[in-house]
Amino acid sequence: MAESFKNQVDALTGFAGTDDDALSDWLTAGAAEIIHQLPNALKQQCAGISDLDNSTTVMDMDGKGEILYVTRENADSGFQAPCRKIPSMYGGLTTDSSNTIYFATSTDPVYWIESQSGAAKLVVKPTPTSAQPAKVYHISYPTVTHGLALIANFPDGAEYLVALYGAIKALERLMLDQEDQEVYAPQLATLKQDYAQGLGALKGGE
Repeated sequence: MAESFKNQVDALTGFAGTDDDALSDWLTAGAAEIIHQLPNALKQQCAGISDLDNSTTVMDMDGKGEILYVTRENADSGFQAPCRKIPSMYGGLTTDSSNTIYFATSTDPVYWIESQSGAAKLVVKPTPTSAQPAKVYHISYPTVTHGLALIANFPDGAEYLVALYGAIKALERLMLDQEDQEVYAPQLATLKQDYAQGLGALKGGE
């Protein structure tokens, strides 16, 4: 059975006094940082899906990561057609049937991101309905608590980097509380080197 992230961090740092709440925050931040730097092929493993229909016709971008792609059901046919991304300034033209470029149809749907009441929203046209819903595939940032051993929707080969990130932050916190910070400096440098090399290896696989 895989060790929890807390146990991994304790093993990497050599002490077991890490604050659990702080560690969970560091692990969550580390997972997000790693996702940002993953090659596209691995980012696909971090995807979540948000459904749009007659009850929720637009998607709030708050808390959502990079948009991978968007689809909308094609005229009650039972399959999803890919949506074209267009600049938000042309959103009003998607209902103009005389506009051959931006007019949106069930067989050629579009999407864009705009600010609505100060918040970023993703809009799909034609407007999704219960019979013709849309699906937004986007990066989903996981919440990583200290007691977890695995992260859902996250590349298995990158999970050890989350533990390394947490160990780096834990050691930096420990150093702040020590008069002789140089005692931990070599250990911290080794952890940072391992983390950088691990990220480099993942990027090299792109």
